[in-house]
Amino acid sequence: MESPTHSVRGSTQREARQNGTSSGAGGNCPPLGLTRTAAHIYSWNDRSTVHGPLPSVTTVLKVVDKSGPLVGWAKRETSACAVRNLDMLVRMRETGGDAAAVAWLKGIPDYERDTAADIGTRVHRLVEQLARSTEPEVTPAEAPYVDAYRGFLATFRPRFLAVEEMVASLRHGYAGTLDAIAVIDGETWLLDVKTGVGLYPETALQLAAYAAADFIGRPGIPRRFRLPRATRFGVIHVRPDAARLVEFHVDRRTLAAFLEARRLHAWQQGPGRSVVGQQVTAGAGSAAA
Repeated sequence: MESPTHSVRGSTQREARQNGTSSGAGGNCPPLGLTRTAAHIYSWNDRSTVHGPLPSVTTVLKVVDKSGPLVGWAKRETSACAVRNLDMLVRMRETGGDAAAVAWLKGIPDYERDTAADIGTRVHRLVEQLARSTEPEVTPAEAPYVDAYRGFLATFRPRFLAVEEMVASLRHGYAGTLDAIAVIDGETWLLDVKTGVGLYPETALQLAAYAAADFIGRPGIPRRFRLPRATRFGVIHVRPDAARLVEFHVDRRTLAAFLEARRLHAWQQGPGRSVVGQQVTAGAGSAAA
């Protein structure tokens, strides 16, 4: 699937402006192909057209409020940590007062979150290597997750069509990196790997966005590679005790919901930055009158 040779014009330019992206060559062009920065901001350059910056799917989904489960989790982690460390907290109060103990407890959720994110990133890298039939080096902390994923491979015997591929939707102005597309029992699954304790409905929006992308892109190559069409969607939920395949139901309504999030993200990054005006003082009149 080659990229078109004509430049973007007309409605495509309008869509690009509405989505917070640019099109057309010129200026400081990004490298050829589909690329991303360390901040997960993507750009597409096929020599004739340039699109970017393109926000990532996960960045777009930050507009969805997930604080409910996180607040409950933070309360549980902090309470459990306080119970485990009562003696230490007493000594903290004696030497540094209440403020020292409170400050230490306030940092517990951040520490636990960052630790979980770190193991999640490492496990993602390891399962990618296994999906590519490469034997990874595994630390003792990672071993239970890797063993669980090996169990998934042995049980479901997936045939991988794509692993850790970047995809882009130039029409809707977003990009991202999918974990895998694989054939399992004759059906094509679009899969995301999760390592956290719970699974959340917002993952369906993530899967819908990847499935609706225009193409697979790669750095340095100004070509559009065909994205295999998924017929089912799921999460490989990798935990230390087992790796489970959990199906997610994705349809047009799911994609529509993601595109609403994309529009809200564009508003936040554009008009939303200037909607708050100056203080109005009594007797000064109204500029809007």
